[in-house]
Amino acid sequence: MTAVLALLMVACFGTWIPLSQSVRGASQQTRIVYVAIGNMVVASVALAVGGAHLTAGWRALWLPFAGGVAWTVGVYAAFRATELTGLARAAGTWTPLNIVTAFVLGITLFGELARSSPARLTVLGVALVLVVLGVLVIVGSQGAAHEARGSPTQRRAGLLWAIAAGILWGGYFVPAQWAGVSAQAGNFPLALGILSGALVMVAAARSSLRLDAGTGAARRIGALVGSGAIFGIGDVVLLVVVHRLGTGVGFTVAQLSLLVNAAIGIWVLKVPPPGSRAARVALWGVALAGSGGFMIGALR
Repeated sequence: MTAVLALLMVACFGTWIPLSQSVRGASQQTRIVYVAIGNMVVASVALAVGGAHLTAGWRALWLPFAGGVAWTVGVYAAFRATELTGLARAAGTWTPLNIVTAFVLGITLFGELARSSPARLTVLGVALVLVVLGVLVIVGSQGAAHEARGSPTQRRAGLLWAIAAGILWGGYFVPAQWAGVSAQAGNFPLALGILSGALVMVAAARSSLRLDAGTGAARRIGALVGSGAIFGIGDVVLLVVVHRLGTGVGFTVAQLSLLVNAAIGIWVLKVPPPGSRAARVALWGVALAGSGGFMIGALR
């Protein structure tokens, strides 16, 4: 069952970003609001269907809420990093840092790996190296060398924003896990924090929630809300998976969503074109990261 949940999580996290970014005529802040609305709908349904009850305490309510705000701030940091240094370079910084952050928090807060045998730790270490190498190969295939932009000062600032995104995204779900409540009960205040942070972001940027004039506005809004619903499903499943596998291992598996992103980019969006050198390099990265992911899964 855990393997099925992990596959669902990877599929959801790997598809919501391409779907949301395919919608034209919307600022990034506006996209996040509609994504947050879709996520909020899923969180509400999951709470109602699961029969969970919210507890109005700081640990059960406000900790996950703060985690949701951290996720939204992480999105802003990722946007700034991408703007200053390019997507490939920025993603190549924050994705491995996501994994490291999750493992550090898992070890320090939950005592994970404390009772692991030397053999298991060795296999886990090798698997992590394969995942990180695969991630770097994938993002490198997207043309990092051609995306370098701005002055050295701007690139340093972009690196700092990417580091911020890596830390925030690597731990945004930890408060909900630390609260010790069910995935449904923890995900609702998490989603509420995401939506609140998104609304503050739009207000600060003075962006409009209205999409550019043109036909198909309702369809575009539906696509954005739908992408948020897909993310919301993945987020609920993430809380279940990290409960079963541990913070570091569970979140590392979630990062395999980059494999789905790469596959969509090559065979659907044709970026890079199928059969090109960049596409072949990306597939090598998929193979490396995928083999590491399977090794991690086999440990359970």
